[in-house]
Amino acid sequence: MNNNEKRQHPRLPVEVEVELYRSDRSMCLVWTDDLSNGGVSLTMNGHGDWPPIGARVQIRVSGPLGGDDEPPLVDAIVVRHTEAGIAVRFDEPPTRE
Repeated sequence: MNNNEKRQHPRLPVEVEVELYRSDRSMCLVWTDDLSNGGVSLTMNGHGDWPPIGARVQIRVSGPLGGDDEPPLVDAIVVRHTEAGIAVRFDEPPTRE
């Protein structure tokens, strides 16, 4: 890993269609670019109104993952804008005591 690299988790190139939910907009379909344990980079597919850095969003894999269960909504925070879209960090799950 590059010494200038600040990421804590390795990234894997993954292209999956996901639903992006924002409190102030209707759901839009976007694609993942890469994925790590800490977050995901999303290609905004021409959607021009990107959520601002710091915005809380939710994402869900579009379509079934197998079986009849609906994929879960995952809470995330926008941490940066990229050339093609946004990068989000997954919210930390609550710690168990």
